[in-house]
Amino acid sequence: MYKTILIEKKNHIAILTLNRPEKLNAINLELKRESLQALSELEGDSDVRVVIMNGAGRAFSVGHDMTDAPSTLEEFTSLKQEEKLFSLDKPVIAAIHGYTLGDGVQQTLLCDVVLASDDAILGFIGPRAGGLCYGSLSVLPAIVGRRKATELLFTCDQISAEEALRIGLVNKAVPREQLMPAAFEMAEKIMKSAPLGIKYTKRLMGGEFFGAEYKRAVREALIALNGSEDMDEAARAFMEKREPVFKGR
Repeated sequence: MYKTILIEKKNHIAILTLNRPEKLNAINLELKRESLQALSELEGDSDVRVVIMNGAGRAFSVGHDMTDAPSTLEEFTSLKQEEKLFSLDKPVIAAIHGYTLGDGVQQTLLCDVVLASDDAILGFIGPRAGGLCYGSLSVLPAIVGRRKATELLFTCDQISAEEALRIGLVNKAVPREQLMPAAFEMAEKIMKSAPLGIKYTKRLMGGEFFGAEYKRAVREALIALNGSEDMDEAARAFMEKREPVFKGR
């Protein structure tokens, strides 16, 4: 049914796996569309009580697929997949390993619980690619504090699972072989609570994010950035395996 993700269900737990291992699960428009569709279906599945999101192969996700056609960018940034992930009426656990960058780390940020393997490398690299980590701007400061959030977003530094745990970006760091067992253990703990209590706790905790003013500001920023010279230069530099030369336009 799906080409870029896998869905498995086990004991009231759904596992959504990003499945482009040959691309280190780089997120293209097709993956985003399929993820939105799958999340919508899982939300309506009364047998599913918790969702675990992970990645196939050597990484969770290296972020936006910069080889995707430029014509897909507007739909990519306007698709409501991030909002669905954040507002899903069921708990979502991210189980991450390897590179978890850009749009990849933003996916985890919008989950309710994040478990990382000790080989995970996390980084908000949008500005380094001439873009914007728009899915993190309202949530990241609430998790790690404004000072640390601006540092991560301005420098695009890549940090270890240990550092991510220290600053509260992930809930737990475990050896690689224990990652999925730890995710199932967490899901089973959550399922001991009443589903309605979890549902409304999640709604109330997330109510302040992604409001109308925030969406307006993000839209304005994306219009300015999409198709900018700097974004084009970042894509060329990526293809040519060199450092981009940005001009601020």
